[in-house]
Amino acid sequence: MKKGLYLLIFICVAYTSEAQQKNSIIGVVKDSVTNTIIEFASISNINKKNTIVSNTKGMFKIDIALNHLLSVAAVGYNFDTIRVTEDLLQLDTLTILLHPLSKRLADVTVTTKTKYNQYQLDSIERRRDFFINRSDVKIPVVSLANSGVGLGINLDHFYNRERRKRSAMDLFNDMENESYTNYRFTPAIINKYTKLEGEKLVTFMQLYRPSYAWLRSHTTEEDVLYYINDKLKSFNKRQKK
Repeated sequence: MKKGLYLLIFICVAYTSEAQQKNSIIGVVKDSVTNTIIEFASISNINKKNTIVSNTKGMFKIDIALNHLLSVAAVGYNFDTIRVTEDLLQLDTLTILLHPLSKRLADVTVTTKTKYNQYQLDSIERRRDFFINRSDVKIPVVSLANSGVGLGINLDHFYNRERRKRSAMDLFNDMENESYTNYRFTPAIINKYTKLEGEKLVTFMQLYRPSYAWLRSHTTEEDVLYYINDKLKSFNKRQKK
């Protein structure tokens, strides 16, 4: 009886130890409706402030640790967040299912004076879906960002609220920033100017993914083009080594 108990304790300790020692995980991102893979999704470790991009097979590998928080974003999809648990660390491959945006925007009036682009429209829906089950956090005010591109969030009236509520806002902003980057730094625009395809395109996007702050201060496609051309020189040098 005691031997069986000791064996059970040993297995549990070994299981926990192995989970805690694992420092990365392999995953795949898929559409929750069609089960098709999602290329070029951004997977971020919120704790480490590190972002990687899923490849042409929807696969990714990212550094993690127990209790870290992962966020996943892709153009045309809602966010997903995943807490790293001991059970998750035991998986050979983590499957992440993203829900497509349903375009429930009947109350959004689009006119020549209100020039919403696709990012802005999707951002409105993501905002609604993120806060709909958080009754203690008021849906944030939508306003045009300083750059005039995309949507900003007025956080002034949140600063005196409880930390838990501010944390929800911080998480939403982190994920929305990654989404904004996905909409501006796309595989289509990179391929258009570099002709890179497949895994080379994925590698380029991973190595030279611009920061949200840079994109907010460089608001035109021409800015992104100059950035891509500059980074292409470095990329070609790396390929020749």
